[in-house]
Amino acid sequence: MSGPVRIVLCGATGRTGNAVAHALAARDASADADPGGARLAALVAPSVATTPTRPLPDGVPAFATLRDALDADPLLTVLVDLTHAEPALEHLQLAVAHELHAVVGATGFQPGQLESFGERFAAVHRGLLHVPNFSIGAVLAMRLAATMAAHFPDAEIVETHHDGKRDSPSGTAVHTAGLIAAARRAAGLEPSSAAARAGDDPARGELVEGVPVHALRLPGATAHQEVVFGAPGEVVTIRHDAIDRSCYAAGVALAASRISEFSGLEVGLEHVL
Repeated sequence: MSGPVRIVLCGATGRTGNAVAHALAARDASADADPGGARLAALVAPSVATTPTRPLPDGVPAFATLRDALDADPLLTVLVDLTHAEPALEHLQLAVAHELHAVVGATGFQPGQLESFGERFAAVHRGLLHVPNFSIGAVLAMRLAATMAAHFPDAEIVETHHDGKRDSPSGTAVHTAGLIAAARRAAGLEPSSAAARAGDDPARGELVEGVPVHALRLPGATAHQEVVFGAPGEVVTIRHDAIDRSCYAAGVALAASRISEFSGLEVGLEHVL
């Protein structure tokens, strides 16, 4: 990508988007900020048209729609979308039309939707990175889970999020289950029959690629995940806790700064670590 990376962030008044917006703005204003790194150049949230539902960082232009932001600043280079599936699809339409790279944190897409956009982004030599979790710690925990699965095929996931989260299981849990399943296949391992029966008992969670996933939605929670492995005589637990959503800002900045290395769709922050 020639020139500076200029981010337009959609979802700037959402729980995650607002925390990331403030954290990125603080990073940009820091004396230690990398002048050649990704910079937050514009914010988008529908409530900007009246009164933002959450306070926005000072000094960053804010718009009610992505189209308004693109009209006002033709030098924007990367869309970061932290909304939901429905508005994210509309934003991707605009991004590919304006030949922006896109980093998407939204979940809940229907099968094939992002793959279809991936082909369109590839056609204009732009990257589309879908990131189920922007926490670098969470991604490293998932990588460790994949390593464990090559030796411990029996695993279950317990994920806990705030009671306002729209989807369950979470995108992080689904992605983790996929990594575990892929690692088991590569190692030629199968989980015990107990995991296969989990889908027949609602109390045993939802089977995602053969991995039981238990989703908790509780007030007071942010984002938490445990991957529990068992083998004769031992149990291993990998746990990650997002205490504050500002932890996602480092992953957003990293993804935005590296997205130009891709053409078409990639899934997971691990591709830029």
